Amino acid sequence: MNAMLHRRGRANVASKRIRSLVVVALVGLYACKSADPDEGRAGRGLAPVTVFTNGTIYVDPLADPVRSLVVDEATGRVVAFDLSEVEPGRPVHTVDLGGGVAIPGLQDAHGHVSGLGGALEQVDLVGCSSYEELVERVAARAATQAPGTWITGRGWDQTLWPGAQFPDHEALSRAVANNPVLVRRVDGHAALANAQALEIAGLLDADPIPTVEGGRVVVNEVGRPTGVLIDTAMGFVGRHVPSVDRATRRRRILLAQEHLLAEGLVCIHDMGVSASEAALFEELEASGELKLRILSYLWGNGGLPDDVLARYPRAHDRDPASTHRVVGTKLMLDGALGSRGAALLEPYTDAPQETGLARMSAEEFQQLVDTFADAGLQPATHAIGDRANRIVLDAYEARIRRDPAFKALQPRVEHAQIVSQADWRRFEQLGIVASMQPTHATSDMRWAEERVGAERARGAYAWRRLASDVTRLAFGSDFPVEPSNPIGGLYAARTRQDKRGNPAGGWQPEQRLNGAEAVAAFTYGAARAVGEGADRGRLHVGYFADMTVLSIDPIRATPANLLEAEVLMTVIDGQVVYAKD
Repeated sequence: MNAMLHRRGRANVASKRIRSLVVVALVGLYACKSADPDEGRAGRGLAPVTVFTNGTIYVDPLADPVRSLVVDEATGRVVAFDLSEVEPGRPVHTVDLGGGVAIPGLQDAHGHVSGLGGALEQVDLVGCSSYEELVERVAARAATQAPGTWITGRGWDQTLWPGAQFPDHEALSRAVANNPVLVRRVDGHAALANAQALEIAGLLDADPIPTVEGGRVVVNEVGRPTGVLIDTAMGFVGRHVPSVDRATRRRRILLAQEHLLAEGLVCIHDMGVSASEAALFEELEASGELKLRILSYLWGNGGLPDDVLARYPRAHDRDPASTHRVVGTKLMLDGALGSRGAALLEPYTDAPQETGLARMSAEEFQQLVDTFADAGLQPATHAIGDRANRIVLDAYEARIRRDPAFKALQPRVEHAQIVSQADWRRFEQLGIVASMQPTHATSDMRWAEERVGAERARGAYAWRRLASDVTRLAFGSDFPVEPSNPIGGLYAARTRQDKRGNPAGGWQPEQRLNGAEAVAAFTYGAARAVGEGADRGRLHVGYFADMTVLSIDPIRATPANLLEAEVLMTVIDGQVVYAKD
């Protein structure tokens, strides 16, 4: 297989754009045999093709599979399903699928590439079963660092600990006294700081405790900081953490890319990137180092400078052949359910004095939506609580009424975790993309009903209630909040169970998807959400040949067997960018 491994040899973005302009002509010329093989051959040349064979290939998860796939190497697009259908005399390269099962390339419609790279290098706190284990892991890392060096990490989740309560910094501060510490909760919407970090930020002995819109410094019974910071309050300490330099960011992006390609992902919708990160992606694309397709959404809270807005093309100018494109802006309206930062219409069931945190007013949000829509950038808004979701839907609807063309941007709601019954059908009625993460449901189902009560939980992670045609959903993981491996997402979408099969039958089982529907949401649904439904997400003739090749059939396999699937190959634009040794 390695002998057949094609490496992406794109010269530069300009060459890709040239190919994209001629693709329609090429598909027409090469999709079938020429009546006269010699006629016009000199003018067209003998562009080589790649034939993928010896496997099961799903052109579309809702259709029967085919036995082979023929790809034009000049365009990276599918031209036929059998070599006999292609003009004779063309050079042919063959890729043996080794008996694997190929599906349209799996995408993650909501991830954080740089964040994953950072998580792979920082203290890993995922799976800590107690606060004591968190302290042990952080202390072990601090023991390898010089005094005064910041220790950062991510992944703790107090709902897994005895008592399920937020921690107090005291134990961490005793164990790590010579290094400032800031470690984020698994959802990224809360963090724990030790005493040294609190002192650097001026919080340890602050009187009064400072306040900030959209966040909260958690205090104990005597009004002193516990070290837990919610949402925007994390900035009190976070602004003192040394900034990551360009070389580190570059290294982390490439580290994340290697990880994601090995998991079979062909495209990431990267949420909340800075303008400097977008420029770094462009640099990696120009150098040929960017193999994974990255579709960036610029961080939009607070607005964007005019020069940044002017730098990127409007929606209709986007080049589908590019490895990296800026397609929209990421906005964030509220926090997370686990830290009670999600903005609710009514108080939390398990905390009647709290309704969550909105990061901006409805008026401020509307203004940002209009500004970005005027620039042709697709808005993708983080909304978890039912109040936040209503604010988003109201703003999108107001814009549609004033400007029906806004619908063409396919405005998105990211997460849509708790949606009021009155708003369920508004997603379809307004043409709003529901960008959701199946593993959020299986991670949160242990405590979600305690947070919001049984009635509101009917609108929690309710995929089918938001889309009667579930293939129009866009699924992802929100990595590094959740593991990036899409197999776990496919399993969660089909079962609504943890990996041990609990609860029996699944949580709210009426929301489960079948195998084909789950794969469609991670392929065509994701592609459609960024306006690429005519180019990617399927393997029809004329589509780019993006494939994930697995050891088992993810559509027909039982969910339990699905968890055993291995990625054999990842293919982007007809070129193998990962192959299992």
